[in-house]
Amino acid sequence: MIQIQNVTDFSLKYTLESGQSFRWNRIDNAYYGVVEGRIFKISQEGTTLCVESSASEDENQLVPFLRHYLDLARDVPKLLAEVNTDAYMHRAIERLWGMRILNQEFWETVASFILSQNNNVARIRGIIRRLSERFGEPLMLAEYADYSFPNPDVLATATEAELLACGTGYRANYLRNAAQAVVSGELPLTSVKQMSYLEAKAVLMRRDGIGEKVADCICLFSLGHLAALPIDVWIKRIFETLYLRRRATHREIRQFAHSYFGDGVGYAQQYLFHYVHECSNWADAEHLSLIELE
Repeated sequence: MIQIQNVTDFSLKYTLESGQSFRWNRIDNAYYGVVEGRIFKISQEGTTLCVESSASEDENQLVPFLRHYLDLARDVPKLLAEVNTDAYMHRAIERLWGMRILNQEFWETVASFILSQNNNVARIRGIIRRLSERFGEPLMLAEYADYSFPNPDVLATATEAELLACGTGYRANYLRNAAQAVVSGELPLTSVKQMSYLEAKAVLMRRDGIGEKVADCICLFSLGHLAALPIDVWIKRIFETLYLRRRATHREIRQFAHSYFGDGVGYAQQYLFHYVHECSNWADAEHLSLIELE
């Protein structure tokens, strides 16, 4: 076991349970997940993370990797102070203090959020599990078994029937086409990683099956573009209910959110998104009174 110490302002629970990733499972007080071809078991004791890996990697390899994956190097308190613009946001930050946005592997994030369209978390997790069982490699950590996420070259040659058998539905062709684009170089993963937020988003949206919301999810949860604002039905409802107090287009929500929260809007939306899922009375009169509208 490897220990990562002095991990401050970080909550493993809120980070891994906030809907960013679909591969983590909580068992007792530990989280098991597949990340880039190996199983991790991670638990948190105060400011110490206890980590086991199914891969044979030493501390000098594992610790920097996980610090990046868990976004531990970022000055999140400073960033949260910048988006702490009202009493509602302040309450969400206090409730979920320590939640960070993961830096996930690019291809798996592309595929996962293509599969997320018109879907719920339980079904997405099931589809990814079945794809990994069928097309990935088996992994084992002690008695915990899982599978690596399939590489794009494997999914590029999968038949529609094979993908449909995993529960992909109408997303099967979108997934296979994206995989083929990665293999052919039409979707150059390495180059996209070097692009600005707007450049990367534009390149992603050229692919069938990647609209604005999916592209923003990929930019936020893999590429580290904190200006990305994925607008799903929940984020639309949150901004209409809390801030705009009316029905609004995605463009109107985007313009408001960027002007109100600034370049850290990606973190702001994640705290709001997770808060309303944690708090059933998130839109009652008391909560609404926390935001003073001009």
